[in-house]
Amino acid sequence: MQFYEIDGALQEAIIAAEKPVRLKIEIDMGGHFESIFEDEIIEANFYSLKEVAGGVSSRGEVLLSGNRYQGKGINGVGREVRVSFSIGEGLPYFQRFIFYIDDKGFQDIRGSGRKRFVRIGLQDLSARLRKTDEARDWTSPAVFPYSVVCDKTQTEKSLVHSIAARAGLAVTDIDCSTIPITLPYIRLRRNVWAELSSMATAYRCHLECTTEKPLVFAHSPYQTEPLTDTDIVHVFTGDTIFYLRTIEKAELYRNTVRLKFNMPVALEKQEIWRYDEQPVFYDEFLQAHYPFKFPLVREIETTNYEANYKITDVSGKERNVIFADDIDTQEEAENRLDYNGGAFSYSRYDVTTYYDKAIVKLHKENDGDLYHAAIFGKPIVLDLNRSCFMRDVEAVERFGTVALNVTGSYFSDDVVNEKSGIPISHYEDWVIRELAERIHNKREYTVKTHRGLFHARVGAKVKVKSEKVKDTIEAVGMITALSFRYKCDEAFISTFRILAES
Repeated sequence: MQFYEIDGALQEAIIAAEKPVRLKIEIDMGGHFESIFEDEIIEANFYSLKEVAGGVSSRGEVLLSGNRYQGKGINGVGREVRVSFSIGEGLPYFQRFIFYIDDKGFQDIRGSGRKRFVRIGLQDLSARLRKTDEARDWTSPAVFPYSVVCDKTQTEKSLVHSIAARAGLAVTDIDCSTIPITLPYIRLRRNVWAELSSMATAYRCHLECTTEKPLVFAHSPYQTEPLTDTDIVHVFTGDTIFYLRTIEKAELYRNTVRLKFNMPVALEKQEIWRYDEQPVFYDEFLQAHYPFKFPLVREIETTNYEANYKITDVSGKERNVIFADDIDTQEEAENRLDYNGGAFSYSRYDVTTYYDKAIVKLHKENDGDLYHAAIFGKPIVLDLNRSCFMRDVEAVERFGTVALNVTGSYFSDDVVNEKSGIPISHYEDWVIRELAERIHNKREYTVKTHRGLFHARVGAKVKVKSEKVKDTIEAVGMITALSFRYKCDEAFISTFRILAES
């Protein structure tokens, strides 16, 4: 992950640090953007952080003098706000954030005397994605079978594009890498941002709503494109840092990782339903048959009967089918009917309304005995409690077991690596990487500087270097959170939280 690219002259001005940081805020006033006068901005704070769930989100707050929006009938809620930075006079502005005014709108504040202020709370697109589909019935969520994680060349099979489309994002709104790992079956149960965050965690991706594209899903070790942005992009030195705090992150340490999840498995076409409702009789050859004779009236004759899909595995255990396709047509299903008397046929045969069951109604012309009624299809079943357990034996012997228990719905058994001639699946590789990261005791550095590093990004690799006579610090890590504080009468402050690699 690199810092944003900025104009060369602007970069030189940041390094020189001789001129103050300038701020430009533009608000969508319905068809045009209106700039807030710089002398109206009393204070502004913007921050981005990597969430535990996996994504990167940004927020902001601005305090303005006066209230020129009062009386115009404008509440401000949901309006787009563009935030840009520059240095001194005559240099171009760099647009850093695209925000939306939160549900509080323009907050009119009346202070002592006749002083009036406006406070504006800002949120990025991720906040909107969290609310997407709140009004929809998530008990009947979207189902995506036979998909890949991300592929911009075949977006109809790309999970990232399919999920983002539920929030109204088009293909051109997404900057992504190609991750061709197959997921047989995904069923959405949460909002768009939560689902994308879970996928970003499983594939170690950078997920963020940025200015250049509404959605970024990239920088994964599983992508086909080479990772070219793993170098250190900035060095914080003692002469630029005015505040440095070091804390131990002991809560991140783990020497054991336990991953347990339900793995969808796609099977070959086979029998997925067979009629077996009581009462059942046996003929002289001990063949089971189901009488459809007066006065007996069976449920499958009178109502829309739910034919729940099931299979029997090689061990004889019955397993529920969560999804099926390539299902028999009505003609094929009727050809599978075996009966004596009758004749029998389906007066209703619906295999499209539901993914895990058919709705059928059986019709007989005269009394008869049904020997066999079945439906064939290509099923997907859950391999329950698939697990992967790894630990560092030496660390366990020294400190005892300190375990991380993980679950999720986006892990795959596709082979992504090979070690000593042994194929390693995605979920096994994920556990290996997680344990390798967790086994080290980590430190977190909080760095504050007056440099206008407004082009910095969460996820970028940086170095902290502070040399003192009795205490020298030199560490490489990743930015996990940042904030920019602008005040009209004080120096600009950039603050960064950096998680050291070890």
